[in-house]
Amino acid sequence: MIRKILLHMCCAPCATAVLEDLRADGFEVTGYFYNPSIHPWKEFKRRLDAVKEWAPAVGLPMIYHEEYPLEKNIRMLLEGENRCFSCFSDRMERTAEIASNTGIELFTSTLSVSPYQNHVLLQKAGDNASEIHGVQFMYKDFRKSYRRSIELSRSAGLYRQPYCGCIFSERDRYLKIKSPGEM
Repeated sequence: MIRKILLHMCCAPCATAVLEDLRADGFEVTGYFYNPSIHPWKEFKRRLDAVKEWAPAVGLPMIYHEEYPLEKNIRMLLEGENRCFSCFSDRMERTAEIASNTGIELFTSTLSVSPYQNHVLLQKAGDNASEIHGVQFMYKDFRKSYRRSIELSRSAGLYRQPYCGCIFSERDRYLKIKSPGEM
């Protein structure tokens, strides 16, 4: 029996190897691009365009969330105790809601391919979203596929971003500050 899964996608490069792994495990994958924290807008657009170019080439059905709620997102990041957890929670809750509304029984995220993300916080956010929306979060540590994602994205000519995405992670990369998600 083929199981359907909704894959939250932060970007096309991270999705390359994760999609490969999920398909090898027998999943029927639908992608979901939802990234309201990407800053600036040009970076958001670049990542969105890369997914729109790549997904059809690999036969990946997609759902796109193209709104750019800058003020709402910055407020959320500033008001949360841990901005990375707030961001993960927002993304996982929205993904779980979409999965539930479309009858997809499982969801996961490409965020788990990154060695730079806090996987404990990501798993907690996914589990919380699962409870709220009644669909199963499948946490899988895809970090073993990180190097493969680099190879695949380079061979496909995909834009690879130099930071997580939010205005704070952009600042942190220049000032060499560890983000709360890495702690």
